[in-house]
Amino acid sequence: MELQSVTQGQLFKLFALHLFSTMVAFMLGIMLQSSGYNAPLGVLTGALLGLAYAYFACKLGLRRPDRFFIEYGPEIVGRWLHYPLLLFIVLSNLLIAIINFWELQDVMIQFYLISTPPWAVVSICCLCVAYTVRFGVKSVFRAAEGLFFVSLLSFLLIPFVVSENFNWFSMRGIATYFNVREAWPTAYYTSSVFGEMSFALFIFPYLTSPGKTFRSLIASTLVAAAVVLLHIVPLLLIFGPELSSNLNYPELELLRFMRSGSFLETLDPALIALWLISLFVKLAFIVYVIALILARSLRLKDTKPFVFPITVFIAVCSLVIVKSDTQFRSMIGGGILTVFWISELIPIVYYLVDTLRRSWSQRKEAASE
Repeated sequence: MELQSVTQGQLFKLFALHLFSTMVAFMLGIMLQSSGYNAPLGVLTGALLGLAYAYFACKLGLRRPDRFFIEYGPEIVGRWLHYPLLLFIVLSNLLIAIINFWELQDVMIQFYLISTPPWAVVSICCLCVAYTVRFGVKSVFRAAEGLFFVSLLSFLLIPFVVSENFNWFSMRGIATYFNVREAWPTAYYTSSVFGEMSFALFIFPYLTSPGKTFRSLIASTLVAAAVVLLHIVPLLLIFGPELSSNLNYPELELLRFMRSGSFLETLDPALIALWLISLFVKLAFIVYVIALILARSLRLKDTKPFVFPITVFIAVCSLVIVKSDTQFRSMIGGGILTVFWISELIPIVYYLVDTLRRSWSQRKEAASE
């Protein structure tokens, strides 16, 4: 089967959309609750940590750019370790997708589809994601490419339309108060999201100009971090850290707070619709990575047989595992972030082992000569 090509521009747009859509829509309240005025510092630190994970993943992928990591992994660490590690990555991605599915249906039911059964909302979302993935990796990246500029514009619009309500005296606290200990919870939290860029390793054979992959991921990180900061700062200047941290969806409250006429009232649901579509793209990428791992591990070249079962499993779990926002925050505050971290560190383990094996092989060849 001929591999479908994904350009570096498409890669940049997908990961930028992947990163800022999640953090702005669902993570701002947790960031401000954890770090207060030091949340911006935490975001920047988390972005740097995520880039470090992605760097080693790209270095590993560039050593065999025409082969899937799933297939050459056993040559590095052995089959007995490779497949358990792949299973761990699959489970981690399933958890990420389950959490995002729950967040998606929660915000829809709370604000727009009140009294609608959760299973109905999840079923519709499930079909949208599954059909996007079923048409292949190119379909996922083209969806991101088509949405990127419109979605980015919608995210950039909000800070400017609410600027007249800023309490500028609070800027002094943001600009002068730095505490690494307070910033660390947000850094730990956001690095697990930025670290998802390391999963680009799984699609290396699809990429055109693979040598430029890390540059594309740097650009995605810069754009995503800038967008997140452009939303955290207005929340701090208008609501302050205490009120913002007690809102389930502070970004939606910011939208409601800025209403000053019929135009903005009409704009509100349009912006939310763009955010939700952006999340569909993120979920489609995660489902594709899971399907690709399973297909290639079983020596199948087609991911289609796995797409619907995986998506249905994620949808059902999102209905069963989490029942309320309180339970969700308690779960996120537990060991799940550590699970995400470990899965994103796995490519680094492969890179280090591969480097040691190469060094040992070169020394052995030099000694034999």
